[in-house]
Amino acid sequence: MNKSKISFLIFFFIIIYTSFAQANNKIYYLDLDYIMNNSLAGKSITAQLEKKSKKDNDIFKKKEITLQNEESKLIAQKNILDENEYKKKIIIFREKIKNFNNERKKSLSDFNNKKIKAQSSLIKTLTIIIKEYAKSNNAAIVIDKKNIVVGKSELDITKLILKTLDNKIKNIKLK
Repeated sequence: MNKSKISFLIFFFIIIYTSFAQANNKIYYLDLDYIMNNSLAGKSITAQLEKKSKKDNDIFKKKEITLQNEESKLIAQKNILDENEYKKKIIIFREKIKNFNNERKKSLSDFNNKKIKAQSSLIKTLTIIIKEYAKSNNAAIVIDKKNIVVGKSELDITKLILKTLDNKIKNIKLK
């Protein structure tokens, strides 16, 4: 009978201890989109992507104008050229358009891959910072703000995490 009382007391203390331990855990939230857009690293990613996009668009705009001019010249030569020679030039021109479209698709795909890699790198660093914060502040859960309907403002750790992220990483280069 003593063993059952001791077992009961141990079980009782374990339940009370875990209840107290869980009572100290908090649920925090942060605005992930705000951090991604307003951190130094996030701003550097955005600036680099905008610069690359503008450069690519300028290059393709020039190539498109060149192709339009070539098409106009080809249409003007329709009555002058021999029918077979005209058909050969049309085939060559269509191949140029096909190559142009493939090049544009490849450029867009490369752009999207660079964007995803840079954002993934930022999220990886951000995840480490959030884990460290959760561990040091006994946080049970950290939730993205867009999934919160109502929450106490003192549980919002967005500014704190943003400051920590800015201190840790200032720039992410596109690869």
